[in-house]
Amino acid sequence: MDLGLKGRRALVTGGSRGIGRAIVDLLAAEGASVAICARGEAGVAATVAAVTARGAESGIKAYGEAFDVRNESALKGWFHRASDHLGGVDIVVSNVSTRPSAMGMQMWHDGFESDILQHVQLTELALPLLKTGVNPNIVFIASIASVMTNLPPHEEAYGAMKAALINYTGQLAARHAAAGIRVNAVSPGPIFFEGGEWDINRIERPQLFAAAARLPAMGRLGTPAEVANAVVFLTSSAASYITGANLRIDGGAIKASNF
Repeated sequence: MDLGLKGRRALVTGGSRGIGRAIVDLLAAEGASVAICARGEAGVAATVAAVTARGAESGIKAYGEAFDVRNESALKGWFHRASDHLGGVDIVVSNVSTRPSAMGMQMWHDGFESDILQHVQLTELALPLLKTGVNPNIVFIASIASVMTNLPPHEEAYGAMKAALINYTGQLAARHAAAGIRVNAVSPGPIFFEGGEWDINRIERPQLFAAAARLPAMGRLGTPAEVANAVVFLTSSAASYITGANLRIDGGAIKASNF
């Protein structure tokens, strides 16, 4: 299916592995130029090289930098350099998320910076350029943890911040719809990929991994590609009447109506 993304310009944070890398690969496959960031230099370089190779004949552009998105000045610098390289911005996929390892109040401070503040900072940078973009839109990567109340103690802040991110999505959608900017979120369930959290749990915490695999009605963990398919659809003109939505991609893990 041609989603009409050829020539579009997309920014993807955390785009070097897992869900983010799958989103980058699919956007590029649909003909979009992509700028990414992530913390690991090797992963960023490999992703940029892959997109550049794909776009050698089609003119797809690629750009990437390695840094921590919680560093406001680094985020701002990357945004301006990336948008200049692409010649503008049509799509923002704000994907970065980190489950803080600290406990107590430090967990809440870390969670706020990782799962709310950096999304807000990127959005504030992007909105002026999106207003001049083609079918401009933002997609936030949230989590089903936003509606779960039986979370491990170290994920208390994570779940609360993801809930706040979904609320922020709705506010932005209502505020900027008149300017033609759509804003949506997706909430993945447990997603498996090599070297990811659930791959580590499979080895180090097999009972937890087995319990997570039983949680979805489909009886398995999801894949990054299954999340990317939904995200890239939401960025396209095929989703032109969808804004303010939060799409669960969890194989039926949450057993409740999604009003």
